[in-house]
Parts: sequence; structure tokens; C-alpha cells
Amino acid sequence: MIYYTYAYLREDRTPYYIGKGQGKRIYSTYKRIKPPKDKSKIIFLKQNLTEAEAFKHEIYMIFLYG
Repeated sequence: MIYYTYAYLREDRTPYYIGKGQGKRIYSTYKRIKPPKDKSKIIFLKQNLTEAEAFKHEIYMIFLYG
């Protein structure tokens, strides 16, 4: 249970990126998506998940927010 889901937020606090990760993944660059410089716009959605739980939650959150 070391996985989590997270979001990068726009100025209006809506997510522009939702992902799953472990360790410091939330702050690293991945492909072309870069984390916001303002750390207050990076949030954990859920923590202490199995990889399967994190994957399901990531899919659900993307479904909700697009």
C-alpha cells in the first residue's frame, strides 16, 4: 500500500492532470506534463493504496474531470 493518486491544479483549482504514483513521482516530470511551480497546486487525492486501487481511482477521477 504505497501508491497514491494526485492532481495538478489550474488557477481556478480544477485539475488539468490526474495521475497515480509512488515515492516522489508527484513532483517529477513525466512525458510533457510538468508539475506546477506553485506546490499548493499539487494535491494528493488518495494515499496508501495498492497499485490496483490507485489505477482504478485514477481512471475514475479522469472520468469525472476529463
